[in-house]
Amino acid sequence: MYFAVKWQYDQGEKGTTRALLQTGGKVIALFTIALAAVGLFAFSLSRMLGLGLNLP
Repeated sequence: MYFAVKWQYDQGEKGTTRALLQTGGKVIALFTIALAAVGLFAFSLSRMLGLGLNLP
């Protein structure tokens, strides 16, 4: 009986860790996409205003 209860408890903890990793991955992906969008917007705006941001 002890091992059955322990197995159930361990399975519950495994699901919590998996959900935490999935949520962390989604947050990192969203942050990366948002960072790229802000960079692209800033670069487009600077070109529209006539600022020279060409690499040497």
